[in-house]
Amino acid sequence: MKDQITINGIAIDTSKLPTKQALLEHLEEDGATDRGLVELRGEQYELFGNELMWHYPISDGYHAGVVIVAVQEGFLCLPYHEMTKEDYELFELDKAELHDVDSLETFIFDWTNFSEDLLCALNDMLGIVKEAAL
Repeated sequence: MKDQITINGIAIDTSKLPTKQALLEHLEEDGATDRGLVELRGEQYELFGNELMWHYPISDGYHAGVVIVAVQEGFLCLPYHEMTKEDYELFELDKAELHDVDSLETFIFDWTNFSEDLLCALNDMLGIVKEAAL
């Protein structure tokens, strides 16, 4: 990845991001849960004004969802199948991998279909509820 990137209008010096290995080791030591990202979230927000982590809460066909984290090497997917109210997502670190062009295109395609379908259904529901209220 380049030394400087821009995401959502934020200029990011990638040398200030964690490496994939350092992040995975930290999570392994901290229980491989979303709570293990709390410290990094704070550091990223302080440095960049953004956590540089994104929840992708729909299935990629293999996992219930993933959290995408910006790392020096690219964008790391931390997949999960389970969540608890104490620790939130329980990551499968052995399945963590960097996004490539194909996986990002698939995520964009799947998200677009998911969100368009949901929006259409919600708009139809709104129309039905409004009609019933008359």
